[in-house]
Amino acid sequence: MKLQQLRYIREIQRNGYNISLTSQKLFTSQPGISKQVALLEDELGVQIFERHGKHLSGPTEIGKQIIHEASQMLEIEDRIKAISASVSSPEQGRLNIYTTNAIAKFLLPESVRYFMNRYPKVSLHMGTIEPDTRGNTLPTGPYDFSIVAQDVDEQMDLAMLPAYKWSLSLIVPSDHPLATAETVTLEQIAQEKLISYELKSTGRIAIDNAFAQRGLDPQYIVTAMDVDVIKEYVSMGVGIGIIASVATHSMSSSITVRSLEGLIPDCYAWLCYSKNIYLQRYMYDFIEKFAPHLTRSVIEETAHMSKSELMKWFEDVQLLTYR
Repeated sequence: MKLQQLRYIREIQRNGYNISLTSQKLFTSQPGISKQVALLEDELGVQIFERHGKHLSGPTEIGKQIIHEASQMLEIEDRIKAISASVSSPEQGRLNIYTTNAIAKFLLPESVRYFMNRYPKVSLHMGTIEPDTRGNTLPTGPYDFSIVAQDVDEQMDLAMLPAYKWSLSLIVPSDHPLATAETVTLEQIAQEKLISYELKSTGRIAIDNAFAQRGLDPQYIVTAMDVDVIKEYVSMGVGIGIIASVATHSMSSSITVRSLEGLIPDCYAWLCYSKNIYLQRYMYDFIEKFAPHLTRSVIEETAHMSKSELMKWFEDVQLLTYR
């Protein structure tokens, strides 16, 4: 049994049991992976994957257990390498940041600029993730961090730390009555055709909960996760929009922004990574630059807490709030 064989079966699972995609991700050949999986199955005397013709459809029951154990062994290997690297080459390494387009565009540039200047020998990769309904498809490799402005389901091996808070704002065509109204209420907004985030996203949940508490049922005419799409339809006069306030800082003159502070509660954004990775100094440094309340001592004290424990611990901590 070889660690490389274990790595292959783990990556096959991570890539939806698609050997072709796995080979591309690992920069190796598809026949080579298939051969090593077959050799491992022969050695163990069991079938790890179910097969339909030449294609894999998923793990067998025993295969699920084997992949789980293999993943734990590979995590130990990663930690051993990381611990050694923290002494032998502390200024070198890798860091993969996965986030949404909006966060990458509006919130991360300063932290990324600082990090690249401070750690020129660390390979920094910025990847985009599209927010799903609950944030359950986050990368969790040894160098992977995700920053998401959506709620995340609690998972045993996933560290989730509150990174910042963000508010929502109303955007309307500048000739709309709400652009110059002395005050804006949820009742007024509910009478309009509304453009905002897709159902079950964190922003949409906060919006819908605020309306529901007032007994209001607004009409959504367009929903999208891309704020530029929402802005475009508002500028066309299709309806009025509600988006994250941080995305309103560069608006055309044809759109007016109105604060919804006090009408819709602020939302949390989360920094997520695997609890099993060994955090290098440069990783702590990046986190604290982006979220100053997340110092190394705070992370070490809270990273293994449950979500309910985290919320209680951080309730009196001053988080950055983007309005």
